[in-house]
Amino acid sequence: MKKSILITVLVGLISVCLVSSGDAKDTAKRIMEKGPSRTGIGFNNQLSNLGITSLSIRHWATRNTGFEGLIGFSLGDNTIFDIGAKLLMVLKKEDNLSVYSYGLAGIESFDVNSQNDTSLTLGAGFGIEFFLTGLSNLGFGTELGLSFSNANNRSQFGTSSGFISSVGIRYYL
Repeated sequence: MKKSILITVLVGLISVCLVSSGDAKDTAKRIMEKGPSRTGIGFNNQLSNLGITSLSIRHWATRNTGFEGLIGFSLGDNTIFDIGAKLLMVLKKEDNLSVYSYGLAGIESFDVNSQNDTSLTLGAGFGIEFFLTGLSNLGFGTELGLSFSNANNRSQFGTSSGFISSVGIRYYL
């Protein structure tokens, strides 16, 4: 029984991939080549050093230039609020992905374990955004870069990368 279910699922996935093989390529091209009405809404985990997820709104103003606004919060015993912005410049376009550079600036205010402060975050790096076949309006991305943060009179400079810490998912309207 388990074997027949597995075979059915695999055949279904292969069929979907074959039927819609052009969808991801078409959407990536549409998003990267269309006029200024390319806006994606989703999330990004990059801005907060305290592990909260931010709402992300990414807008491509031209074929090669985009902006992203980030806002996130956590309320309760620990209170965290962050807001930031990115400037994105496309470096390379392919059928179902784009490679870009970014600059990031943000502010994070927190009250955690009776310590409170406001932190300035600055960063820059590179990222990719790609589209899977069958999910043509859903963009998946990850970024690698350097960031600087200053909180509680302590400065921190280092890399920001990885699947969990700098991942974003957006649905393009």
